[in-house]
Amino acid sequence: MKKPLIWKAFRAIVFLASVLAFAPPGAASEDKLSEPGWLVDYIDRVPPILMKEPFLELLGQTHQPVPYIYREAVKLTGHSCAAVAGAWAMTRKALEALYPEALPVRGQIKAMMPGSEDEWYIGVFGQVITYLTGAAPRTGFPGAEFGQAFNRRNLMVYRDKPAGTLPPKMVWVFERIDTGERVGVSYDLGKVKPPLTAEEGRMGTKMVNGQATPEEAKIWRENWNARARFVLEQADLTPGLFTVQKLGH
Repeated sequence: MKKPLIWKAFRAIVFLASVLAFAPPGAASEDKLSEPGWLVDYIDRVPPILMKEPFLELLGQTHQPVPYIYREAVKLTGHSCAAVAGAWAMTRKALEALYPEALPVRGQIKAMMPGSEDEWYIGVFGQVITYLTGAAPRTGFPGAEFGQAFNRRNLMVYRDKPAGTLPPKMVWVFERIDTGERVGVSYDLGKVKPPLTAEEGRMGTKMVNGQATPEEAKIWRENWNARARFVLEQADLTPGLFTVQKLGH
């Protein structure tokens, strides 16, 4: 009686081993490893931005719109903050203005940045914009044998030198390559709540050096995430937080 049970158990083990052998690395624990344990709820509550991806369709890799997710932008930049949230909301609003009645087309959007790559946090904004639109600087995909149809290189244009423009006055320009239509988007961080104080700015150093008390750390983290949450939730509700202007062709 025991032999059949042992044999069944052995076959089950062999079957499982064969599945794991041919499965992608980490597939057995995909559910556990797919996402970190977020301690803030807003990161996973941001609605995705759907993009049409002609290159993926050409390659036979999808035939549906592709959802781009805020948490992936968080992973890309390494954190969520008012700048990352602002870049996300800014790009969403630009795409809505450029494609009012259709899905945005990834790879068909050019972004003109308001300063140099290392000025203020402009480069961080650029990372998020690249993730969403496909527009890339000199490091982007050149199109290869597909030509300009799927070129992503130099679709994100930084200024050669810092512009010295104050952040609330910066204007990010997004252009549809197929029509030449352009929109400018500005982002007034001065309207973000709770406001960032000089004391909180100094707290960052205390946090890194382990000098903050538990209560200080708690308040600092709450305010940090509250600002990002405010930007994401208030992008369409707080007047002047974002300003979108049509610039014509």
